[in-house]
Amino acid sequence: MKKRWLLTLFAPGVVFLVLCCAWPVLRIVLQTIYDDTGAVSFAGYASLFGKSFFRNSLLRTLRLSAITTLVCAVVGIPVSFYISRLAEKRKSLAISLATFPLLTSAIVRSICWIVLLGKKGVINNLLVGIGLIDKPLSILYTETSMLIGYIQLFMPLMLLSLVGVMESIDDELLQAAQTLGCPPILAFAKVVIPLSVSGLITGGMLVFTGTMTAYATPNLLGGTKTKVLSTLLDQYANVNSDWVSASMVAAVMIFFTVLVNVLFTQIANRLNRRQNG
Repeated sequence: MKKRWLLTLFAPGVVFLVLCCAWPVLRIVLQTIYDDTGAVSFAGYASLFGKSFFRNSLLRTLRLSAITTLVCAVVGIPVSFYISRLAEKRKSLAISLATFPLLTSAIVRSICWIVLLGKKGVINNLLVGIGLIDKPLSILYTETSMLIGYIQLFMPLMLLSLVGVMESIDDELLQAAQTLGCPPILAFAKVVIPLSVSGLITGGMLVFTGTMTAYATPNLLGGTKTKVLSTLLDQYANVNSDWVSASMVAAVMIFFTVLVNVLFTQIANRLNRRQNG
């Protein structure tokens, strides 16, 4: 009786996920592997991967996602450790400030970066004014500008994932390492970082998959020449009206998103088994 009652409560959520999430994704994938005669064919994918601009867009997407995740992790570890050691009121304020960008639209933030990074923007005017450069730098509409936008967009997710883990690390472990002769920085690297791996994996998963699927930031900061998968999908669908190619790009994005989540989950499970062992 109890199991039947629990299944009754569980059923609406399952139905919603199947109809609104799983089924649309499955339809997108299925329509890309059937040709006009109804036979299974992967010729469309072969043709898509044969195009150099698609391969470049895919590699650029993966590269920027990896770099964004790495930068967020390197910056997020010491910052989150510092936040976790603040007094309760200051910690709440610091977390609020760190997550404040999440309250602002990605479009608004990207437009702000356009104002800052343009050839006549604030940063170039400042660098030229103080004499560091002779002419404005071409930062906007490049991978660099996209990377800056990505890092600002997803850094709060990494911080939120790490702060909770850092709070559970006992300060006495660091003190014990230093008592045994370990320098402070080395003690931090050998004690804090290994104990915060679970937060790193969660944050890395969120940042990597979020960067892969982000649209507004690369569309506004990357321009028309620096394409990633999300902007390429938009071009196929809304500019070329090529819905088959758009569906194949979407299927590739889904595949790599699922692959990354599976890899991160496997790493987390393996680390958990080691710790339990």
